[in-house]
Amino acid sequence: MKTVWRVFAYLKRYPWMAAGTMTCAILSTLMVIVFPAATKWIIDDVVRANRPDKLLPLIMLAAGAFLVQHGFNALRILLNNTFEQRVIFDLRSDLYSHIQLLPLRWFDNRATGDLMTRVIEDVNSVERVLIDGIEQGVVAILQVVIVAAVMFYLNVKLALLALVPFPLLVAGALTYTLTAHLRYRSQRRAASSMNALLHDNLAGVRQIKSFVREKEEHARFNRVSDQLRRATLVVMRVWAIYSPSMSMFEAIGALLVLGFGGHAVVTGAMQIGDLVAFLILTAFLYDPVSRLHQLNQLVQAGRAAGERVFEILDEPTEPGVVAADADHRHAQFVTDSPREPIESQPGRIAGDIRYENVSFSYVEGLPALRHVSFHAPPGATIALVGSTGAGKSTLVNLLVRFYEFISGQIYIDEKPIREYGLRTLREAIGVVTQESFLFNGSIRENLLMGKPDATDAQLWRVVDAANARKFIERLPDGLESVVGERGVKLSVGEKQRLSIARALLKDPPILILDEATASVDTATERLIQEALDRLMTNRTSIVIAHRLSTIVHADQILVLDHGRIIERGTHDELLVLGGKYARLCRQSLLDASPLQETEPPAEVVTSEVLEKEEQLPV
Repeated sequence: MKTVWRVFAYLKRYPWMAAGTMTCAILSTLMVIVFPAATKWIIDDVVRANRPDKLLPLIMLAAGAFLVQHGFNALRILLNNTFEQRVIFDLRSDLYSHIQLLPLRWFDNRATGDLMTRVIEDVNSVERVLIDGIEQGVVAILQVVIVAAVMFYLNVKLALLALVPFPLLVAGALTYTLTAHLRYRSQRRAASSMNALLHDNLAGVRQIKSFVREKEEHARFNRVSDQLRRATLVVMRVWAIYSPSMSMFEAIGALLVLGFGGHAVVTGAMQIGDLVAFLILTAFLYDPVSRLHQLNQLVQAGRAAGERVFEILDEPTEPGVVAADADHRHAQFVTDSPREPIESQPGRIAGDIRYENVSFSYVEGLPALRHVSFHAPPGATIALVGSTGAGKSTLVNLLVRFYEFISGQIYIDEKPIREYGLRTLREAIGVVTQESFLFNGSIRENLLMGKPDATDAQLWRVVDAANARKFIERLPDGLESVVGERGVKLSVGEKQRLSIARALLKDPPILILDEATASVDTATERLIQEALDRLMTNRTSIVIAHRLSTIVHADQILVLDHGRIIERGTHDELLVLGGKYARLCRQSLLDASPLQETEPPAEVVTSEVLEKEEQLPV
């Protein structure tokens, strides 16, 4: 029940709405007893006593009771739905906010489809608990209590007979509740697995079509979907036994009242109006009990979903992150150690970077970086070269604190990076990667991520600097053109230039270029390289590249191998050294100045005209 209580803890934020909902529920439930009483008086005092003059007032009394009851019900539903939607908004907002604050290592082991299921479907299941838990649960319990009290007031013996099935009902509900958790948990996991597979297949639909894997992927989807079908059938089969059994027990109570009440009327111990009123009250007693059984099913489903929601909320956030609290009234500095200081507001970072004996591993016992040390003064360009898995991307990921290094220290402006808040640190670093990610919005919206308050003049200035004006002006809507999911409507080179423009707009003192000119044709590479040269001006830059054109003019080249720096120096120094870097250059048949060639028109060169001899192996 811990999960259910955690859900209901959100209700404390809106006490007046909770009080209003409860008040309306009590008043509408009190009106339930009017109709059985009016029925009794009509039968005994109007029909049997032949007093038609009393009929209309009693009918009006019953009609007024129904009007008041349903009026308060309508108000209760309005209040409750507003109440519930605010609570669900808070829960979903807290969940999404927390997901954004989790470290990248956590995302490495999670499927995107699973996370989407938790944010959308699982929160919606929790929402059903709130709607029916408050609206139906409270009303049902109140109705049972009020009706039972009236029944005992009218006839204790018949009231006790009506309650005979209650022990069976309670035992059945407990049995169902105690065994339901595993069934609903399996169902939620199966739904999450199906959504994860669906997300992957939709994202990779081009690859599925290119490899002609439609039938195989359909079969794989059917297998996962069948797991959900079987898990749901397990839930439904148990419910198919539980629900009719509870209805049968309820019917036993009505039969007992009818049998003993009918005998009492025949023997003259009870008036027929009392029996009819008692039968109506019995129906009113068991109707909310039936709703409670339905509610129990929803609560068990919501409980399983709530566990998945709170499992994420209980995950520790990135160390050093500044997170807004639930009601956004103040900010709290979250750390993984009490020794980590609260973030201050320093002046602009100059960009002096120093690694001292830094080590890191993704998996214990398999180091990705080992005792790495180097210094990049402000404005310097550091190039990283090495084969796949050498540790190049890992090295820069530690600078942005996407991952936390195990030992050693990283300094920016002679200050350990863990003494910066993550927001300050990351605002000072611009990242341009090989796979430029664009959101499914307009070009303007994607650029404004670099500086939300930028003017049109500033946007066009960075667009010009990134060599992107020509293709943007060719688009029908210019800056308002929608790029599609992940920028699918643009070419690789166009997306890359927009990423560079976005980084220019951010204007960071530190720049990370992770193979920013890979996978493009020669002419596009030159356009991108010109934009990168402008971007790197007066910034400390760390460049990961396998094309000589992007690293030949670096102030220092670091050659990595199995997580260690095995060579360092300028391009000319490393060629003279005759080590691994020189071998890579000879194997690639590269000269020292590949960009001195005459650049052909961009319109003539296509992505197929890729100068493979200008590539260093990665």
